[in-house]
Parts: sequence; structure tokens; C-alpha cells
Amino acid sequence: MVLLKNLLLMADGTTGERPIDRLKEENLKPLPAPDKYQRFMEEVRKVHKDGLLSFGGVRYGVPWQYSGKEVVVRERNGKIEILYEGKVIATHEKRYRSRGIVFLKDQYKGLKEAEGMIYPKPIAIKVSSLEVEKRSLGVYQSLLEVDRL
Repeated sequence: MVLLKNLLLMADGTTGERPIDRLKEENLKPLPAPDKYQRFMEEVRKVHKDGLLSFGGVRYGVPWQYSGKEVVVRERNGKIEILYEGKVIATHEKRYRSRGIVFLKDQYKGLKEAEGMIYPKPIAIKVSSLEVEKRSLGVYQSLLEVDRL
């Protein structure tokens, strides 16, 4: 703190003025309320197949049902909030060490029962093969001759 105070009172090598004196001339205004700029602090991320997304070098977990979907990630008060269609689906304490993985409690709950399928299993119906009519090339030749008349 003492060092900072001394730096503010010393003349700057470029301007020749003390920063404390220039501060008055800057006419700075206070920062806007967080709700004014919070929307610019949100980022869109895609949830990977493993139910994790990457944000700030850390992989955060979301419920597995959101795998493959795009979500909005935002930082608020030291927490990471993950939203889908405007609804918060996961909240984590922010991690500052990159390459970490933060799982969500019960992140994979119900996955085994669903057999790993996000959507219901498709029901396949076998369609009998279609038969193709066989014609001689003469039929096509006669069609060309009609077109010339």
C-alpha cells in the first residue's frame, strides 16, 4: 500500500505529471450496475457427449440429458452458472486452475436406465424391397423419336 501511494505521488516519466493530479482531470464515472453488463459476460458452449463443457480451461459437468446441446455459461459471484433455455441447470464453484474437471452431483443419474440414449430408441421397420420394371432400350429410343417430330 505504501509503494502504491509513493507511485501515485511521483511524477510520470512520460507526462511529467503526478498520477494523483491527472486523476482529477480524467473525469471518471463509476462502473454501471452489474445487471447492465452481465449479459455481455455470458458465453455459449456446447456440452460434449460426456456431459462436460469447457469454460476458462476447466471442464464443468451438467446433467447428461443436455449432451450435444448448446448452453449459456456465465460467472456470477465466484460461481459458474450453466443455463439451458434461460433455466439454470447447473451451478459450480469457480475453479481457477485449468485442466480440472468439476463433476455435478448426480450428473449421470438415470443414464444406465436410459441405456445411454438421450432420446427414446428408434423403432425400425423393414420395408420390402421395391421391384424395378425392366424395359428394353428400344422403348427409350421410341420416346426420343416422338420428341423429334
